[in-house]
Amino acid sequence: MRTLKPLLPLAAICAAVPVHADPLPLKAEPFPLSQVHLTEGPFKARQDVHLKYLLMVDADRLIAPFREQAGLKKKADRYGGWEGAGIAGHSLGHYLSALSLLYATTGDERLKERVDYIVDELAQCQQANGDGYLLPVDKQALAKLGEGEIDASGFSLNGVWVPLYNLHKVLAGLRDAYRHAGSEAALQVEKGMVDWMDGIFSRLDEDQIQEILRSEHGGMNEVLADLSVDTGNDHYLEMAIRDFNHQAVLQPMFEGKDELNGQHGNTQIPKVIGVAREYELTQRPEFHTAATSFWEDVAIDRAYVIGGHGDSEHFFPVDEFENHLTPYTAETCNTYNMEKLTGHLFSWEPQARLMDFAERGLINHIAANIGPEPGEFGYFLGLDSTGVKVFSSKFDSWWCCVGTGMENPARYPEQAYFHSPDGDTLWINLYMGSELEWPEQGLTLIQDTLFPNEERVRLELDLDSPRQLALKLRQPYWCEQPEISINGERVEVASEPTSYLTLEREWQDGDTVELRLPMRLHTEALPHTDGEILSVLYGPSVLAGIVPVQDGEKQPGGQRFGDHLKARGKTDAFPPVFVADDAQAVLDSLEPTGEAFAEFRSHGTVKPQDVRFEPLYRVYQEQYAVYFPLMDAQEWKVREAEMQAQRQAEMQLQAATVDYVTPGYQQPEVEHDLVSEDSRVEEKAGRKSRVASNGGAFSYAMEVAPDRPLSLVVTYWTGIWSSHTFDIYVDDQKIASPTIERGKIVGDFYDRTYDIPAALTKGKQHVRVRFASRENDQAGGVYGLRVVYTDATDTE
Repeated sequence: MRTLKPLLPLAAICAAVPVHADPLPLKAEPFPLSQVHLTEGPFKARQDVHLKYLLMVDADRLIAPFREQAGLKKKADRYGGWEGAGIAGHSLGHYLSALSLLYATTGDERLKERVDYIVDELAQCQQANGDGYLLPVDKQALAKLGEGEIDASGFSLNGVWVPLYNLHKVLAGLRDAYRHAGSEAALQVEKGMVDWMDGIFSRLDEDQIQEILRSEHGGMNEVLADLSVDTGNDHYLEMAIRDFNHQAVLQPMFEGKDELNGQHGNTQIPKVIGVAREYELTQRPEFHTAATSFWEDVAIDRAYVIGGHGDSEHFFPVDEFENHLTPYTAETCNTYNMEKLTGHLFSWEPQARLMDFAERGLINHIAANIGPEPGEFGYFLGLDSTGVKVFSSKFDSWWCCVGTGMENPARYPEQAYFHSPDGDTLWINLYMGSELEWPEQGLTLIQDTLFPNEERVRLELDLDSPRQLALKLRQPYWCEQPEISINGERVEVASEPTSYLTLEREWQDGDTVELRLPMRLHTEALPHTDGEILSVLYGPSVLAGIVPVQDGEKQPGGQRFGDHLKARGKTDAFPPVFVADDAQAVLDSLEPTGEAFAEFRSHGTVKPQDVRFEPLYRVYQEQYAVYFPLMDAQEWKVREAEMQAQRQAEMQLQAATVDYVTPGYQQPEVEHDLVSEDSRVEEKAGRKSRVASNGGAFSYAMEVAPDRPLSLVVTYWTGIWSSHTFDIYVDDQKIASPTIERGKIVGDFYDRTYDIPAALTKGKQHVRVRFASRENDQAGGVYGLRVVYTDATDTE
């Protein structure tokens, strides 16, 4: 066990908490989701598909682990994936939030019925526990915390996979059931579990609390701050600040410092959302500093063109973007949370740049990483070339990004509209087909648009009586000269990109506003690459270059995954590049196809072949590229020669192959007389492999040529988490003891060659090649095994 000394004494924090201070006067207030409804358009289409999915989910299977913990007979078997592991329960929390939020914005009573059923079931589990406890986790693991038994690491607490993260999702679901679906029972259940936790944490000192917070705990500070508002009990705000402000992470932010390198992204963002909520209730200036400086660091300095950030779930140094174009960029949970933080900041100080980011992340990440079929959610949105989207299976995944993915379609219109506290100003932040009900002002606003699939936005005001009102329409960063008409008459309004067009007048019932936001092609460079790696956008939409498959081949993105790490997220197609003098020459070469809005084709500037460009949010199973290196003609000649050399090496390897086996696949292993000594099959990056651990082994009978020098070519994967050393034998003679390590470019496969002594094959037609693991280590995974003529190929 390890004890951390808090950077800022918690006793001082608690003493300084002005729990009776007036809440922050917000300059802009969001509308409840119950007053905003999507209408025809791409966002509504996604929301409709998702509603079907929520009704397909078996709530009893998500409730099952709660009933098991409470000693009640379960009504169905729990789901698999993450729900079959130690983090069971988090999905029910997200599901409860998703049902409640979607009920609020659609009014579909079927969703409300599910909310009430789940809350009732959870109340029964809580009652069975008899003390307020409610979590499908061994109660003693958390109870021991109160006795000072604390074993915490990044993703574990007292031997349990992130139980406080799990708890946050359950409490947030109950909060949303209360706030958005009107469930008073949900508030009581939430309060009961928080009171149980208070009995644990109230017994701990400052050092012990900070030690616990080493383990991921989601946004516990946010949900407790919200509970203080919902119950009118300031004690829960004290708990939020004392028990769940993680000083090791937050203290630098309180001082406006960026010390995020190497940190797990989605562990930190919910903490900052919680601090933002605490600022709204306390007006503590350091909380404001933390939230605003963090947003700048992440949304501006650390973001890819899609608005997402991070690689393999972690922040990396900002000058290393070029090394972080992989299949594991931009975890979707992160952008879900950054959108929430953006809403808080906008309410403090309404700025168009905040909603520019919200639009970017919503269109190019969140809406781009959900499939058109029910239950398809993306974990990462890979920006490697050539990439392919990886979606969950309907009921066998239950990743964290499935959880936030379930909530996202209900949240699409969450930040579309804000109003001033006095009701005299209405901000129109996001353009999407929607209807806003504002009964306090006697106004229904209808926004008619297929944006981002068109430039036109039409607003119609239905008013009970004439009303003086300032409409503020966001002019996005990408739009230079918007066009506005009121009741069919053109009006001129002073404005500039990243600002608001203000229309203030006495509005009459039936008034209309026509807004045209002309879109243009433009490029954005990958940060810190001096313009040498480019992406292309049309208006707000990031365009993806669709790399064609070979004739007769299927699109590569059709497989669905229970384990996202089994997906490769890329293909072996050659990454396309721009060959042009500059970025403008690239844009000049793109011409509309005329077949779909925002669809273009390159003419002579993309190599090795021209491609079709379309918005990333419309890409489904195709292989694609988002970032393109910009090269001149001479640089392309070098790259082309490298490609030709690679093709030649592949052809040479095929011609030099005496025998080949693909481990993990039944027929090839049968044909090569697999002998398994406690080995297993694994699947990573879309390919199977064979692995042996702790003294286990596996071997194959491989054909050889008795009269020529031979080598083994073994295929490995760069994505292993730690290095492994093992032994390779040919007919019981050791020929190599390789060590394989995690690669810098995670997601690639690579070959290693080992010479076979001639004496081992002389006079033979077959030999047995054996991979043997060592104690506390493993052999493999081996993804491919070849016997090749040494003198006919160079495989290094």
